[in-house]
Amino acid sequence: MPSPIESLPHELFRYVVTNLEIQDVARFMRVSKPYHALLEPILWNQIELHGERFHVKQTQKVLQKEENIERQKPLYALAPPESEDDPWQYTQTYPKAMKLLRILSTHQEFGYGLSEVRTHDLASMVTWLCLSLKPEYNPTIITDSWNALTQFVNLEYLELSVFWIRNEYQVPFRAPEHALSGLRTVKLRGYLHKEFTQWLLKKPAGIEELHLGILDFPVAGNTDPDWAESIPPEMRRPEDFDELSNEERGKWESIEDLCHGSVAARALACLTPSIMEKFEKLKKIYLYKPGSPQLDNELHDLWDLLYFSVISDSQILEEWKNLIRATRATLEYIILDQRPVAHENAPDGTGNKDYMWVCACGPSYHRFVETVLPTLLESEEFTALKTIRLFGFEPDVKGPSDYVRDWTSQSITSVNMPPQLQAAFPHVEVTDHVGRRMVMNDQTGEPESVEDEVYQCYNGFESDTD
Repeated sequence: MPSPIESLPHELFRYVVTNLEIQDVARFMRVSKPYHALLEPILWNQIELHGERFHVKQTQKVLQKEENIERQKPLYALAPPESEDDPWQYTQTYPKAMKLLRILSTHQEFGYGLSEVRTHDLASMVTWLCLSLKPEYNPTIITDSWNALTQFVNLEYLELSVFWIRNEYQVPFRAPEHALSGLRTVKLRGYLHKEFTQWLLKKPAGIEELHLGILDFPVAGNTDPDWAESIPPEMRRPEDFDELSNEERGKWESIEDLCHGSVAARALACLTPSIMEKFEKLKKIYLYKPGSPQLDNELHDLWDLLYFSVISDSQILEEWKNLIRATRATLEYIILDQRPVAHENAPDGTGNKDYMWVCACGPSYHRFVETVLPTLLESEEFTALKTIRLFGFEPDVKGPSDYVRDWTSQSITSVNMPPQLQAAFPHVEVTDHVGRRMVMNDQTGEPESVEDEVYQCYNGFESDTD
């Protein structure tokens, strides 16, 4: 005879256990097979493996309230803030995410050896997945992250923030036959593989919210011992390049020269025309990328060795333009976020706000004005639009501190986009905000960050974050 609690309707039983802490649910599941069958899907339904400040830190300040309201909270406590910087508590954050993917990997050598049937059963229970993926303390451990992620066939919400993991420490991605057609929200930041991203968005008809801030592989500074190896062989110009004939040099014209002292973070355009035309319900887009800052006077002396890729910046802006144009009939919210790149320890003395005021209207800004702004101003095509938000494009209207005014004779070259957009969309909320810079590590070529790979905005001389 079943116990009284086992005789409860399944819906009522689930309501009772959702008020328990996750460890209690796990213990409860071991009581009997009926409990196990009912509770296992609850345990696996939503997975978030990151620090508890993850969502607050990576969200622009003016959007944090919305993010907190909209986000579905997990049943369990996330890693405490102190674990982010404390090596002794490191096991509470990133390795758990990597361990999850190792458990679900079917690779004979690098997986945990679960049967394909069991792996499929567990992964298919997950509908909400939010991970911050970072290399182990021992970076030589081989990971099978991309292939393991394809096991989550019933995902509706997916958020990934991916730190750089060298290709030789990853199992190559093999695109499976199936697609994730149930996705409704997709948020991708950091160093995701282009092929994986394209597979992930192969059937995007049901996606309603899309965040993209994907970075191309980082190039280590020339003082780093891994500098030469950080550039793929097919992209390394020969040492005798200047001595080659015009015909031989012509073979390299279409390949970007990345052999510089320091290469700023570069955006990676992943969306193909066939992917863009398949969006049918896309209501909200949040697109962010690194930007090349405006540099005058003393700034040139601080940045003379930093290389900004015009090629990648132009490609990502073309992607933005084409995505907006392909989905403008359904778009309700457009958020565009440009993050001018800054040196980790540049002795310029600026905080984030001062730096953004001085550097926002650089070459990336003007490429945006030429490429994307005309598409945004085609107002008659946006039949559902409610909000346009810009971060990092326009200087702070209140102006900088007196210190910055004395420090540089910077002339602002803004075209003042917000009034143009408001005139084109009189019934749409148009706002612009200072935004955040992206501080890069000169040695590794990666953004300086603790938990989110596109977050950090302060350098070694100050700690403002707004």
